[in-house]
Amino acid sequence: MIRSADVRTDAEARSREARLNRERPQRMAAADWIAAQISAGNRSSPRVVELACGAGFLAERLQRQLPGIRYCGFDLSAHLVDYARRRFESAGGRRRDGTAFEFRCANLVTDDWSTQLVGMGWAGRVDAFVSIQALHDLGKIQRQLQVLKQARRLLREGGLLAYADLLSDADNPHPSRYSGDEHEEMLRACGFSIPGLPSQQRGYEDSGARELTEVDFGDFGCFVCCK
Repeated sequence: MIRSADVRTDAEARSREARLNRERPQRMAAADWIAAQISAGNRSSPRVVELACGAGFLAERLQRQLPGIRYCGFDLSAHLVDYARRRFESAGGRRRDGTAFEFRCANLVTDDWSTQLVGMGWAGRVDAFVSIQALHDLGKIQRQLQVLKQARRLLREGGLLAYADLLSDADNPHPSRYSGDEHEEMLRACGFSIPGLPSQQRGYEDSGARELTEVDFGDFGCFVCCK
């Protein structure tokens, strides 16, 4: 198993992403669900920030479904960030269709990433923070709280946090994976408004609480809340 911190080549970046998608093919549905939450906001050029973007898997799904998106992804791995930049075929991050993508190396448990967003002029102007299968890698819930509280401060009023992460499993315990109820408690502690928290087997229909009962997210919990 290749950890993100161990990635050193393009082949390793591709291998890691392929393994994650092979082990949990529901990542595709979860990524599309995240895109749908942003799309429902009807923002013509939404500013979207991804926490722990990896090699650009979610960014690519967002690009396909959100015309005009302005995106910034942060990851601890310099090699994954470099691979993601080149994946989007432009040093400036702007594609021919007008969408803008930028990838930056940062440690999410320090203030470095938020300082970079302030420098970009995005403080209080971010439409959505997103993440997929990554927040548990930050460690204990205190660290996850720290990052999500900082994200909330950088969101515009009414902005979204939409993410999918692995839930706790009694058969395969993990020290930094939590139940759906624990995620809800964490989000409330961050100060988010929670009109409807979809469980790991729910998606969306329209505004408010959203359901797509035909999609099975397996051991993922998918959550959306707003500032």
